[in-house]
Amino acid sequence: MVNIMRKRGDTLNRADIIYRLLLAMFIGGIVGIEREKSNQWAGFRTHVLVAVGSCVAAMTSLLLFEEYRSVINLDPGRIPAQVLSGVGFLGAGAILKTQNSIRGLTTAAGIWVMASVGLAIGYGYYYLSIMVLVFLLITLYMLRIMEKKIVLSKTSNFYVYTTNISDTVSTVVQTLERNKVIIKNIEISHTESSNKFWAINITIAYNSKISIKKILERILDSQDVVKVDYIE
Repeated sequence: MVNIMRKRGDTLNRADIIYRLLLAMFIGGIVGIEREKSNQWAGFRTHVLVAVGSCVAAMTSLLLFEEYRSVINLDPGRIPAQVLSGVGFLGAGAILKTQNSIRGLTTAAGIWVMASVGLAIGYGYYYLSIMVLVFLLITLYMLRIMEKKIVLSKTSNFYVYTTNISDTVSTVVQTLERNKVIIKNIEISHTESSNKFWAINITIAYNSKISIKKILERILDSQDVVKVDYIE
């Protein structure tokens, strides 16, 4: 059977093409499954498509270079460069910014890495691609476990205004300790406007994943608490 895929010294045959596409699909699928388990919108199918598409772009670049290099001067790196630029827009769509947080940065970075891996596979760098997969899985799985054990502390300050100092201090301390917030300092004084109200100035340290504003809302709902001012 004549191999119609091979032209003018082309280094890619049908077996090469199929193998590279399957490897790109496999690696993209592995990373995509992990992202899907983490409830990210860019999951299995997205990562497979990015990896396979990038692989196709790299192989197309090779085929064009081999076929037309004797006719015109081609840059085999131009198509891959455009792929990585285009994937940047796709990754930007994975980033979700809310009032208090930014989500999707890991997924966006993962999509970009998947495109790079797909290009590497398309160019035939199998060992490099597999090693990147190994390091990706270590980053996504193992470092997540380590991250949970490392306390990422933030320090902030807030004021609680109350008419009952003793009960309020007790309530505030219990609420903070129950939510694993460390109290670094407490200062109590009368407010400048009236001696009927007390101002409790509290300095705290807490894990960056803790929603401190929700905790302060619970404190505000406590009896005798008039107002809570949060200083980031």
